[in-house]
Amino acid sequence: MASARYWLDKLYLTYFLIHLPVLFCVDLVPLYPAFLWVPSSSSLHFLYELRVYYIETYNDQFFAPPPAPIPSFFPLFAFLELVFHLPVSVWAVRALFRSGSGSSNESGLSGRAELLLLVYGIETALTTATCMYEAFLWDPAVVTAEQKVVLLGGLYGGYLAVAILLTADMYTRLLKRLAMVDARKKDQ
Repeated sequence: MASARYWLDKLYLTYFLIHLPVLFCVDLVPLYPAFLWVPSSSSLHFLYELRVYYIETYNDQFFAPPPAPIPSFFPLFAFLELVFHLPVSVWAVRALFRSGSGSSNESGLSGRAELLLLVYGIETALTTATCMYEAFLWDPAVVTAEQKVVLLGGLYGGYLAVAILLTADMYTRLLKRLAMVDARKKDQ
């Protein structure tokens, strides 16, 4: 029977496989030169249409055009997605695929991989919780309670849940590694 660690690694792999297209098609789009995606004749115009659909469907004010106020922290979070989330996500897909590609035995992630995923989980949990808190405070005249339930409970809530699970799991794995090292030192 497969271990819990095996199934958690599969969950994380699925998360990162979903997260990569979301990064490229939603979160990082404002960083692309407008001529690549805004004009209807551009080859990446589908990104503009996807953005319009997302805003119209979910009313996410973080992605709404002005005059929607963008919180001062949001550009920093977008920058973190570019310089941290994107490379870690690409790396994590490869690492998690390799670690689970043989059998359903214990995870093949290294201690370094677990440490990086712990940092990723903490950063993702904190930034997602910050966005959720801000969204919770949005004016009900602009974002209805029903829209907030979908945004907070579904879209952002799922990211927060995986980030918290990843953080707790990697912390536990690293504690076990450290306990083994301490036990070896004690035996010497």
